[in-house]
Amino acid sequence: MRKYLHINLKDRSIRTEELNGEEVIRVGRHFIAKTLLKLGVARVDPLSPENPLIFSAGPFAGTNFSNANRISVGCKSPLTGGIKEANSGGTFAFALGQLETAGLTLYDASTDWVVIRITKEGKITFDSAAPYMGKGNNEAAALLFERYGKKVSFALCGPVGEYLGLLAGISFPDTDERPSRLAARGGVGAVMGSKKVKAIVV
Repeated sequence: MRKYLHINLKDRSIRTEELNGEEVIRVGRHFIAKTLLKLGVARVDPLSPENPLIFSAGPFAGTNFSNANRISVGCKSPLTGGIKEANSGGTFAFALGQLETAGLTLYDASTDWVVIRITKEGKITFDSAAPYMGKGNNEAAALLFERYGKKVSFALCGPVGEYLGLLAGISFPDTDERPSRLAARGGVGAVMGSKKVKAIVV
């Protein structure tokens, strides 16, 4: 069994779903495509609050199996207008797996720029993103590690995503704390920016 988080950014409500058996295995691209089709995103504006942003980790995330700790990020693409999945390495999927969490979906949009913090106890908070706004990825990453500690990972919306640049990606740190891993296909970073989420810290 793994948890899956549904986070509504507008009212900051959180719903936790339990995934079992085959549901835990059918994640990544399959889960993203199935979910977006089910939600009927075909007719929504990709940069509107109605476009959900999905982070999906594999069934062996959180372990030391080879290639087990990749993260899939999906939404309706602002570049192509179709369903798009971007994939990245780094430590974010490992961190989710350590919390026995299969992933999360962001719904709607925040009024103010936020950092979503998910603790090892499962508590979720919404912190101000003001200290990180306008910073380059390296500087923002250093500030996030300084604020939340060295044992975290995060998904980071960079400066291009802040101004909704359609080529924007989402950065993830490597084991040396560098935000060097990137999920960028389809402009997923612009969708994260449209939701006013600067970072998700796990």
